[in-house]
Amino acid sequence: MRTMPRDAVDDSRRTPDRTGADDLLYGVRISVWVRWFLLLAWLLQFNYRPNFAHPAYIPTTLFAVSVLAYNAYVHYRLRSGRTVTWRWPLALSAMDVTMITAGIVVSGSGFQNTFFVLYYPTLAMFAVVFTSFRLSFAGATMVAVGYAAMSLLLEPGVDFESKEEKVLFTRIAVMYGVVAAVNLVSRFERIRRREAVERERELQRERIELSQNIHDTIAQSAYIIGLGIETAIELADAREDEDRGALLAKLHATHALSKATMWELRHPIEIGPLFEGRELGRVLSSHAATFTTITSIPTELVHSGREPPLPTATRRLLFSIAHNAMTNAFRHAHPGKVTISLDFEDDGLRMSVSDDGVGLPEGYAERGHGFRNMGADAERMGGRLEVVTGEPGRGTTVTCTIRYDAHRGGG
Repeated sequence: MRTMPRDAVDDSRRTPDRTGADDLLYGVRISVWVRWFLLLAWLLQFNYRPNFAHPAYIPTTLFAVSVLAYNAYVHYRLRSGRTVTWRWPLALSAMDVTMITAGIVVSGSGFQNTFFVLYYPTLAMFAVVFTSFRLSFAGATMVAVGYAAMSLLLEPGVDFESKEEKVLFTRIAVMYGVVAAVNLVSRFERIRRREAVERERELQRERIELSQNIHDTIAQSAYIIGLGIETAIELADAREDEDRGALLAKLHATHALSKATMWELRHPIEIGPLFEGRELGRVLSSHAATFTTITSIPTELVHSGREPPLPTATRRLLFSIAHNAMTNAFRHAHPGKVTISLDFEDDGLRMSVSDDGVGLPEGYAERGHGFRNMGADAERMGGRLEVVTGEPGRGTTVTCTIRYDAHRGGG
C-alpha cells in the first residue's frame, strides 16, 4: 500500500461574500419582468386606435421600443450569467421616468392626464433594486417634485378653486407610500435571505471541520490498520502449517474491507474543499488519484472546456454521483481501469464515469440504493442520469447531464 496523499486545501479559492450582489440581482430580475409587462401593455394601449398624425407618436414609440430593447439586453445579461452592476437598473429607471414624464408633457392634458399612474410601479421597481431607504426616498422626491411642477405649470393645471391641490397631495403621498411599503418588504426579505446564507455558511464551516477531523483521526487510523493487515498477510504467507490458507483468506477479506472503508472515508474528506470554493475538476482529479492509491485501479480524469462558476450544491451532488459510480466499479465490476470525463459546453455539462469491468447484471437498478441515489441527485440538479452497460467484460458508463440555466438563477 502506497503512502496516502495528504489533502492540501490552503490553495483553494475562497467563496467571496456575494450577499450584496445577490440582493441587487434579485431586485433587477423582479424589475425586468415587471417592466416587460408594463411596456408591452403600454405599447398595446398606445397603439389601440392611435392618432398617427400626432407629432409625438413616432418619437414616443421609438423611445418605448428603445426601453424595451435595453430591458431585453439587461435580461439577456441576467440569463447568461454576465455581470450586472447597479448602473444598468439605474439607467432603466431613468428611462422609465423620462418616458412617463414625456408622455405627460406631450399629451397636452396637464393635471388631468392619467399617465402619472405609471410612476407608481416605476418607483416600486426602483425600491426593489435599490433597497437603501434614503436612496429610494430620494428617487421618490425627485419624481414627486417633477410631477408637482408639471401639474402646476402645464395647462390645464391644478384648479385650486376645486381644491385639486388635495388630489395632487394624495398622488404624491401615494408615491412615498409605495416606496416605503416596497422598501420595508424588500428589507425584510433581504434579512431573511442573509440569515439563510449565514446558516448555510455555518453549515459549510462545520462540514469543512468534519472533513478535516475525519482526515486527521479516523482516516489515519484506518490507513494504519490497513498497513498492519498487509504485514499480517506477509507473515501468514510465510507460514507452512495447515491453517495458512484459511488465515490468508480471512486476512485478504479483512484487507478488502479496510480498503472499502478507507475509500468511503474519502467522500466526507474530499468534499470539504468544495465547500471552500475549489473547482469540481480539481477535486475530482484529486479523488481519482486517491482512488488509484487505495484500490490500485488506474484512474484518470479527462476534461474539455472551461469550468464555469457552479453553485456549491451542484458541485457537491456531481461529486457524490462520481464517488458512488467509482464505488460501484470498485466493489462489483473488478475493472482494470476507470475514467472520469468532464465536458463543459456552452449551455451545460456532462460528467461520465466509465470502467472496463464485468458490466452490470440484469435488474441492477433494483439492487440497493446506489443507482436510485445517483438518479435522485441528478434530478435535484434538473439533470438526468444515464447508465449504459454492455455484455460482461464490456464495462459500464454512468453519465450525468445538466444545463447551466437551472443553476445561474437567470431572470
